[in-house]
Amino acid sequence: MASIEDVARATGVSTATVSRALRGLASVAEPTRARVQLAAQALGYVPSAAAASLASGRTKAIGVLTPHVSRWFFAVCIETVEAVLRTHGYDVLLVILPPGGRTTPGPARTLPPSRPMLEADLLRKRVDATIVLTLPLVPAELTTLQGLGHDLVYVGGVVPGLRSVGIDDVAVGRAATQHLVDLGHREVTFVGGSLSPADWAPPQERYRGYQAAVAANGLVEQEVVSADLTVADGRRVGRDLLRRRQLPPALVCASDEVAIGVLHELRVAGVDVPGQVSVIGVDDHPHAVLHDLTTIAQPVAEQAELATRWLLAALEGGDGAATVAGEGVELLQTRLVVRGTTAPPT
Repeated sequence: MASIEDVARATGVSTATVSRALRGLASVAEPTRARVQLAAQALGYVPSAAAASLASGRTKAIGVLTPHVSRWFFAVCIETVEAVLRTHGYDVLLVILPPGGRTTPGPARTLPPSRPMLEADLLRKRVDATIVLTLPLVPAELTTLQGLGHDLVYVGGVVPGLRSVGIDDVAVGRAATQHLVDLGHREVTFVGGSLSPADWAPPQERYRGYQAAVAANGLVEQEVVSADLTVADGRRVGRDLLRRRQLPPALVCASDEVAIGVLHELRVAGVDVPGQVSVIGVDDHPHAVLHDLTTIAQPVAEQAELATRWLLAALEGGDGAATVAGEGVELLQTRLVVRGTTAPPT
């Protein structure tokens, strides 16, 4: 395999000039740059990424912090980030911090601590910027991220102090509830609320939207059914509801996955959905259409792509370079998708 010295000998310049020419630095004359590039191509010389990083102080890598990799929202975000970065010559450093429970104040305070704290060494000098995917952060972790001294973007929520892109989860909860109210339901129950693990903000915000819609329509807030936002926990909720003397007539589920779990148990038990119980979810998960689930759709890939392009603009000095600096929030539009799990009360 050819070395940088071979290219230098073939072109009659120093190895330093070869390095600068192949990195595209302005200090190299255009004829020299062209001669070096042609020689490198003819000899099959491939510059060392590690050497380039040392010379430029750039890693050409973006860190992605995520609590999950297999769940739908996170998988779509990771795939989108990687695809956009690959076209710009960047790699992804994936850091998985499972949500677990912590001893921080909030709904998760009764859960045992199980997730390690975010440590600066996971990212320092290894990435040029970081994307955080709806990972609940305690103040010390936010301080750690800000102390890294590089650009940060949060996807899927709003974190004070970080540039964020997501959806208006309060509006989502309000719209889902209002849909049921508009159909004529007067008793609407929220599933997947304020006791979600690790103080995760989106379901709490959706619950606030539910509360706002209930109050605006002069209704009485029903008992909140706590649940993790998974199919498995949705099935548990469905079984619990079936043990009640009377089923709630209308359910706002904080995610499609928990709604799908509830739907499965209700249908297996012979409950008429939506004749006896109307169910609406949030996300427009790919499986939502298979279950004929009414939902509030959110643009997941678009959130991840926007965040990634913000960082690339900042790193490469494009027109949007200033947009990633400091705080700021970009909320993308959601939409109601009416299918067959909601109907007027009978």
